[in-house]
Amino acid sequence: MIKGSYRIATVAGIPIKVHLTLLLMLLLFLVWQGPLGLIIALGLFTSVALHELGHSRVALRKGCTVSEIMLLPIGGMAKMSNLPRDPADEFKIAIAGPLVSLGLSAAAFGLYLLSGSLGLELAAFVALSLAVLNLVLALFNLLPSFPMDGGRIFRAWLTPRKGRLEATRIASKIGRSLAVVFGIVGLFNGNLILVLIAVFIFQAAGAEYRLVRQQHHPLYGEGFGGPQRYGNPGVEETEISVGPPPYAQKRSPLDSWRARARALWRRITGSRS
Repeated sequence: MIKGSYRIATVAGIPIKVHLTLLLMLLLFLVWQGPLGLIIALGLFTSVALHELGHSRVALRKGCTVSEIMLLPIGGMAKMSNLPRDPADEFKIAIAGPLVSLGLSAAAFGLYLLSGSLGLELAAFVALSLAVLNLVLALFNLLPSFPMDGGRIFRAWLTPRKGRLEATRIASKIGRSLAVVFGIVGLFNGNLILVLIAVFIFQAAGAEYRLVRQQHHPLYGEGFGGPQRYGNPGVEETEISVGPPPYAQKRSPLDSWRARARALWRRITGSRS
């Protein structure tokens, strides 16, 4: 259990928690971007929670245990145990989250078209922002590296060819390499959030490989009585969705939208600030 977290809901018996750092970040985001920016940020993290629930519902059907979903400033994570080691099951669990995000993106884009046709500029802007953010969330997490969903999908594809341990090592190495790139870009651009994401990815990728290497130790059954269907019952693994939040970049394609939204908000409220 991560300290400083608070339960905000329970869905299908799974506690959904938000970390204190995310609450503080949202407060700062309200000051920085105003009410409209906060609405978009809340919509994004609701989408992240639904993304994780997509993973969790499939995992539950595969016999896994999901202890909680945690929302953090850099994304979300679902803590699971007894994850199946069958590549087909791992693929189904991993792909579920991005499919949810793509579905949310399509739905939000539909709302954007509807709102635009009705002349609801503010609603159209929010819907388009969430459509783009959910698309980014899906595509970013499909990168073939741990700890993202794409890393698990890549491992599921590679395991029958290389074995689970070697497949994990390769995906972990790709994840760490990607983290180094993110870290360098973040440092050169003075982007602290991107640097934090890089550190998180680097550590999580290494942790995943160490866990699988431990599972392949003879005492855990890979070399003692044959392969196991599930991972260690007493060890929790984490299904992580990393998505650069709307405050992660100093300048981004969303900046022009934000400027338009602030101008629209001032017209609606009559504010001159």
